[in-house]
Amino acid sequence: MKKLLEDLYKIIIKETDLYKSLLNVLHEENQIILNSSVEKLHTNNKKKEVLILQIKLLDETCIRILEKIHHELPGQQVLPPSLKQIIESMKEPAASPMKTVYSKLLSIAQTVKEINTANDRLIKGSLRAIKSSISFLLSCASTGSPFYENNGQLKTDNFVKPVLKEEA
Repeated sequence: MKKLLEDLYKIIIKETDLYKSLLNVLHEENQIILNSSVEKLHTNNKKKEVLILQIKLLDETCIRILEKIHHELPGQQVLPPSLKQIIESMKEPAASPMKTVYSKLLSIAQTVKEINTANDRLIKGSLRAIKSSISFLLSCASTGSPFYENNGQLKTDNFVKPVLKEEA
């Protein structure tokens, strides 16, 4: 049982480190979204996908260890205990370091969730702006009159009617 708890502790530390890396990638993603760099966003997404896959693999390993711990517990329950339940059932002094790393993991995971939500809002807002611009350009194109001069300048006479006319 002691060996399983040590393995569990090591996995939580590795997972915490991966979440820290994911947090850095999400901060980078935020800046990339603000700077509108599609190529950098693709590269960053690949980093994010790798980290998420690594986190999932560690989660699966953690679940297997929890199942092994479950089989070693007296008076087995129907379902294996959660990580939180295992940590809460541990006795001091072994419980203290486990509680510390678990708390740190939860804190970082919450921050990851918050930043990911903020990035999601930025992306959705950008997409709404793009759709609105496309809709505007399509409506302009359907009128048949060009809105840009040959030099690339916007024709404002299509939009703004003069209020006062100069008369000579």
